[in-house]
Amino acid sequence: MTGLVPVVLCGGSGTRFWPLSTDASPKQFLPLWQGRSLFQITLERLALPGATAPLIICNVIHEAEVRRQMAAAGITGATILLEPERRDSAAAIAAAAAWVADRHGTDVAIGIFPSDQLIRDTAAFAAAFATAAELAREGRLVTFGIRADRPATEFGYVERGAALPGRDTAYAVASFHEKPELAVAQRYLESGRFDWNSGMFAFTAAGFFAEAERHMPAILAAARAAVRAARPAAAPDTLTLDRDAFLQAERKSIDYALFERAAEVATVPLDCGWSDLGNWRSAHAELPKDGAGNVRIGDVKVKDCSNSLVVSNHLPVRVLGVEGLAIVVSPEGVLVTALDQSARLKEVL
Repeated sequence: MTGLVPVVLCGGSGTRFWPLSTDASPKQFLPLWQGRSLFQITLERLALPGATAPLIICNVIHEAEVRRQMAAAGITGATILLEPERRDSAAAIAAAAAWVADRHGTDVAIGIFPSDQLIRDTAAFAAAFATAAELAREGRLVTFGIRADRPATEFGYVERGAALPGRDTAYAVASFHEKPELAVAQRYLESGRFDWNSGMFAFTAAGFFAEAERHMPAILAAARAAVRAARPAAAPDTLTLDRDAFLQAERKSIDYALFERAAEVATVPLDCGWSDLGNWRSAHAELPKDGAGNVRIGDVKVKDCSNSLVVSNHLPVRVLGVEGLAIVVSPEGVLVTALDQSARLKEVL
């Protein structure tokens, strides 16, 4: 029997890493990480013991890029579900659960993985997911809480409750919290009970359907109908979700639609060198640097610069005498910002 079906969520609008990323080529497809993309790194990480080839959910506009990058990474056997239009994560995950139920049954563990996160400790990740898969087969919905190491205001939080019987690495969820103000985030960190909400999940289709029918029945019905009426695409192992059915699903995240309301939700804390790479500052933290702390990608030269990120996939860029900046140049535009202000990028897009 199949042990785990990995599902890769491959949407994204491309705004966080503008101007290098765009709607047609969001950040998960950018080859910034030693010549590889986050999407390719995610696929490699999901070659877990007992796992099937992945199910990839992406927008129709990204199909060609998904195929190109899978081929470059040597990934075979994957199935692609094409969304005719974005409906947010609740509908995408419901469609994935419906597809898995049809192909593998309702009792197999399903892992939900964003395609745009970086995880350095893959052994810790695999061990945590083995625990989550066991909990999923017991009927629980499982989320992963990233151990907080700073009072971050850009993430939602999961509060750990009591440890689950017989387990010292899994807990009941006491509560979910939205992105907090800094003072609240500091209290969360000091309490030692709060982890960052990673956006990774595990469950079985049976467990998911039981809760979804109570809390998001219309979204689930639309997703099931879209899978039932899906049509084969031109390439093998590819299905296009039925547009009319899928567009009946409300745009809502899986956190709001289900996890924050469901019973029997567990959390597995995960300390694995995780980053959601949500802005250029976090990219600067993860990318290789020169002796002055500068990240330089492309035709870039710097002098008397420190702790900056300079990226160009288009023009020669020369930078002199600055500190703590992000400078990104592409045919789509030019970004200049203090690195510590890069999370505000959407304010000028």
